[in-house]
Amino acid sequence: MNSHLNTSNWDWEQGPIGRMTKVAYITLRREVEEHLKQIGLTHTQWSALGILNHFPGITSSELEIILMIERPSVTSLMNGLEKKKLIIRKNHPDDARYKQIFLTDEGKKMATETQQITHLVEERVKEGFSADEFETFKKLLIKLVNLFEKK
Repeated sequence: MNSHLNTSNWDWEQGPIGRMTKVAYITLRREVEEHLKQIGLTHTQWSALGILNHFPGITSSELEIILMIERPSVTSLMNGLEKKKLIIRKNHPDDARYKQIFLTDEGKKMATETQQITHLVEERVKEGFSADEFETFKKLLIKLVNLFEKK
């Protein structure tokens, strides 16, 4: 492809707030993925393990909402985790149409062992902020999300 656009000079900092937020998210995600590569997990698999560790017995529909991904993606995600023997699906006791998802012993071990990745990345972020800036940053992110969640 022959392009006349020199993307190395593109100044994303001048873009709209949505673009800046996306760049920040992708930057953090790439940092997490560097750690996950060594373990053989994707970012979404890792996120799901953390959620399942906190909410044993959650359904795919509930996981879909928390992870903010579509139903087919949740199905594929669960199939992959099941293949790795990290989760098990059981019939829901109140409604046979639903399956509850639980971590296996190996899944619990993996969720616990990889939990520190969040802390490693967050500590790296904190290096670039004062304590007050970091707390303000978190509060502003929460405020941003709440602006749109309350619509």
